[in-house]
Amino acid sequence: MDSISNFVSDIAHRVQDLVSGEDHEQHVKNVAVYGSKGDEDDGPNALLEQEDEVEDAAIEATRQEYASIKPSAQFKAGPVLRYQDINVEQRRWVGSALIVTDRRDPPRLVIRDPTKREVGYSRARLLDTWEGNHFYRYDIQLTLLNHRVKNITYWFETEDGRRTDTPQTWNFFVPALDEAHNWAFYSCNGFTSDVEDPETNFHGANPLWDDLLSAHDAQPFHTMVGGGDQIYNDDVLATPEMIEWLAMDEEERIATEFDAQKRYAVEKYYFDHYVQHFTTGTYSQALSLIPSVNSWDDHDILDGYGSYPPKYQLSDVMQGIGAAASRFYLLFQQHANRKTTRQAGLTTSSSGKGWNCITHFGKRTLVVLPDTRSERSKETILSEETYRLLDEQIRSNLLPTTKHLVIVLGTPLVYPALTLFEDTLEKMGDTLSRQGVVGKIFGKCKAFENVLGQFGPELLDDLVDSWACNIHTEEKRKFVELLQSISTQRGVRTTFVGGDVHVGGAGRLFATNSTDRLRDPLHMTQIVSSAIVNGPPPGAVIKALHKSAKTYPLNDHTSEEMIDIFHQDVNGEDLEHKMLLNRRNWCEVRELSGLELEFTIRVENEDHVGTRKYPILVDRLEVPAREY
Repeated sequence: MDSISNFVSDIAHRVQDLVSGEDHEQHVKNVAVYGSKGDEDDGPNALLEQEDEVEDAAIEATRQEYASIKPSAQFKAGPVLRYQDINVEQRRWVGSALIVTDRRDPPRLVIRDPTKREVGYSRARLLDTWEGNHFYRYDIQLTLLNHRVKNITYWFETEDGRRTDTPQTWNFFVPALDEAHNWAFYSCNGFTSDVEDPETNFHGANPLWDDLLSAHDAQPFHTMVGGGDQIYNDDVLATPEMIEWLAMDEEERIATEFDAQKRYAVEKYYFDHYVQHFTTGTYSQALSLIPSVNSWDDHDILDGYGSYPPKYQLSDVMQGIGAAASRFYLLFQQHANRKTTRQAGLTTSSSGKGWNCITHFGKRTLVVLPDTRSERSKETILSEETYRLLDEQIRSNLLPTTKHLVIVLGTPLVYPALTLFEDTLEKMGDTLSRQGVVGKIFGKCKAFENVLGQFGPELLDDLVDSWACNIHTEEKRKFVELLQSISTQRGVRTTFVGGDVHVGGAGRLFATNSTDRLRDPLHMTQIVSSAIVNGPPPGAVIKALHKSAKTYPLNDHTSEEMIDIFHQDVNGEDLEHKMLLNRRNWCEVRELSGLELEFTIRVENEDHVGTRKYPILVDRLEVPAREY
């Protein structure tokens, strides 16, 4: 009987793992190592099955005591919240929390929904282990009210399973289904090595994160979008093993194997740096209070990764670096491993490269974060298959109530052309070399210089790490035309949000002969918000970018241009250059009662305390859908 019972149990677990996306053999190992506690049944899900007690859902918008909001002392890192999606039909919010710990018996996550009589529980799912450090994901599902925001409190059980009188708690807000979904966008969340004395010159990394949490206090954000470079991992090349590799001659360097010693050194760097970065300063507080949606860009891996000439990009060591970076990116930023990406709401092409995210910010906004780094080469940013996949999935995820389609890209789609910028800089007599130009426009730092110095000067001429480079013009046109088709046929307004370039600004695409933006489905605004931490480029770069900012034709019926939004500086002085402002910034996004989206670029004040607001209104498209 025991053998039959065991057989039936094994089949049941295999079916469960197949549905959940978990590797069965790993599951068996986990049970053997950690015990079967993770499979215990907590009974009915109190957070989903109990009736709402709506009168208990009130929010007190008082300032939180952030001194008490810290990474948990129980864990090496975490908790980190992630937002995954909202199932509108089921009124269900889906997300997760992540912890990193050396404990083999992780505590249950306890969740308090103020509209429910009982608390809910979530058990840990093991994602990965590195050097005795275990990554656990806690799945969270909550019901949404139609017109009231919920303030959710959560904490972790103590080792004996009991709640103490004063547990460390955190909270986050889930939106009302029929009301606005408020969110914040940021990018470039670290200092490159060329920024001199960040503490003295910029007061460090906290000022704009302090401002973001202040805005969160005033009117809570339901989601936080990381548009790329959430962490600067360029110093992976400063490890002794990588310094030794860079010192080799070209032929030897390209032929070098990414052996176990190099792999360990690189993985240790990524793990240690993520833990340090995710447990430091105001950023660590935000991670535990506002659920994140992330994409990534080159600094999350290595400066310029993906855009190097093939002989360098495809070398065994560079590919090994990319594999290690993606492992920890998926764990820390997506709460997934390579076998659970679908469960985490990420999609990829048959090549296995890339993790694209499509998620509903309520009933009226669909947000798309294409992975513009994993498939990148000198010639292409996304594969043809990924474009087909995005087209299909965007259309299938649009709801009859969707009014806005927001595309989050690592680098801006609409931006002054690099070629004209260089010509302008030469005419200005600026002494910046091409190396300096690339560095100042696209945030390239000394990590890039290290590779450049070893790989040869042709690398600099071949660097094509932006949509603004000529080699990507045709791909950019096809991407925009794909989105134009969706906007026209489905009656949704498309908006781009991008970072990378360390300035605030805005641009637009529009039908060349259009006179009514409200009824022009080709009218698409580009929001540029960068950087929340990194230092801005010098004034000479801004001047040259403005001189090279023209109205460009994208195709026979579409034009693109930058637009004036900065008429005054943060100190009230009139600005000569109104399109781009070289100060640190982040972007606040609110849905207004008329169903417009208001993107407010919040630009850092000169004393590094607080921000000045520069709003950009994106109207709903007043054209009905042609098909559904």
